[in-house]
Amino acid sequence: MAHKVGTFDPASFASHPKYGDAADGLRWSPFVEHSDETVHVSYGMMELAPNGVTHVIVQAHETGIYLAKGELEVLREGRAYRLVQGDFILIPTGVAHAYRNTGETGARWVEMCAPQPKPPGGWQDTWFAGPAEWPSGFSAIDTRDRRTPMAGHYDYSQHLPPQDVAPDLRGFSLRMLMDDVFGAVHFNMFVVSFADGGICDHHDHPFEEAYFVLGGEVDVMFDGKEYTLKEGDFAWTGVGAQHAFFPREGTPVHWLEIQAPQPPVRDGVRFYSPWDYMTTVLKF
Repeated sequence: MAHKVGTFDPASFASHPKYGDAADGLRWSPFVEHSDETVHVSYGMMELAPNGVTHVIVQAHETGIYLAKGELEVLREGRAYRLVQGDFILIPTGVAHAYRNTGETGARWVEMCAPQPKPPGGWQDTWFAGPAEWPSGFSAIDTRDRRTPMAGHYDYSQHLPPQDVAPDLRGFSLRMLMDDVFGAVHFNMFVVSFADGGICDHHDHPFEEAYFVLGGEVDVMFDGKEYTLKEGDFAWTGVGAQHAFFPREGTPVHWLEIQAPQPPVRDGVRFYSPWDYMTTVLKF
């Protein structure tokens, strides 16, 4: 089974292979892409330099953005939004959009795309419609304003108290950012938190997952191999890859997580211990 573990390094930023002259100051650092074994996920960090801007973009996939640093202006269907750290926004499939950074520091965001974009030189799934016409006014992300759909803000304090869901999943809480209710149709994006210890025991899924640690650290096991993930680290597990998380007491951790495709209605997670128990009670 497939998995990948790495650390985000700003030195890894490079020009985005699809944008060319349609972007000024845009760079990316992929976490998981075609060169890995993924077939559903394009996941990584994007950066737009001060005074950076893109042309209007139309893509044959949906895009989820979580702003990790700085401020970013997003033009979506003619309406402009100013994102600050912790804001997130969905760009549905086929929706015209553009990016701009009028701040004094670089804007960085974690970006998730699904279905997986085609590699450069393959079937075209990205088009550019020239420079954007930016309006004079901007909308801040306000979850109370019904005119601001498919956008929100994440704050660590918004997490619910830790929960014990089952013997295999204890001491965690989850803050959903993007799912089918939010408007996404190809992936979920959320933040998982373990406040103090707990466990997410060995399991697998019929979909891919990817993770980016926002704070703290956690011991994990992927396909029988042990790792420690800390702030700035990323990881990916493929379909059927065995994985588990072992948060330490006194070491809170929270990470941004995506799932693609979206999980099925039931049996989206298969914890191993209940099925291992079957060998003791079923005798064939």
